[in-house]
Amino acid sequence: MRPIDRRSFLVASGALALGACGGSNKQTPSAATTADNPTTSRNGYAIAQRFNQEVLVPGLVRLPISLASDQAILSDGPEVLNGLVIDLANDAVVIPAISARRRRVTEGLVYWDFHAQLDTVGNYALILDGGTPEGGAIQINDPSSVKVPGFGQQLPPFDTPTFSDARDVDPICTRLSGGPCPFHDITLTEALSSGQPVAYLIGTPAHCEFGTCAPGLESLITAGKRLGDKLAIVHAEVYTDDTATIATPAVDAYSLAFEPVIWLASATGVIATRLDAIWDATELDEALDSLVQ
Repeated sequence: MRPIDRRSFLVASGALALGACGGSNKQTPSAATTADNPTTSRNGYAIAQRFNQEVLVPGLVRLPISLASDQAILSDGPEVLNGLVIDLANDAVVIPAISARRRRVTEGLVYWDFHAQLDTVGNYALILDGGTPEGGAIQINDPSSVKVPGFGQQLPPFDTPTFSDARDVDPICTRLSGGPCPFHDITLTEALSSGQPVAYLIGTPAHCEFGTCAPGLESLITAGKRLGDKLAIVHAEVYTDDTATIATPAVDAYSLAFEPVIWLASATGVIATRLDAIWDATELDEALDSLVQ
């Protein structure tokens, strides 16, 4: 296995400096964040991007963001954010009106999930009403350059660690309280052969740099209890042990450089949704209900 520096893993791109795991209500952005997404209140709210630009491909893209002001991530904000999207290549407005509602992960952690139809490879910007003039950068990549499985692709099978075969991953689950989560009974390969829709989460609650993995897992546990046998759920950890220095084979198999990530696939294994970096219980439930209906 290749060694991996934990912070480098979590902030693999400047746009993801906050995206790998969401934060508390008063965060100081890293140097990468400050360079790519200036946080200043002089010209309005700045966008703290919680999405990895390197894995966005043409189509409907999910763009979760938080707001920043005076070098801190805000713990609250408008119920709805409005804005537009411009093509930076020719300074043309390509989406004249776009909006997102506020979602709350924890008391001090909120985000807004924008969804934009961007069908052409290139560089764009999300400009918010009341936001800084530069907005937030959006990079749409050639699909051939993106290895992380996405919408419409088959979810690749993988023999994830289980309670009966941990495959040298210890602990097998770093859930913060209540013991290991119940999603280690079967491998992802077995889940994809079950004939059920599949939810597959890669995340590490105990070692998440900014804290979205733990609530992300808990929301999945709650959803799993609600949906019962309508869904096969698998969780895989990010690191092989509590030193948090070596990525697990599950991470390498999907070419991940950020976490948490959850894939929702149909009974035939086709990816219907991928939620990156941050989600709350309501967004997850909406995606799951659409999957199992």
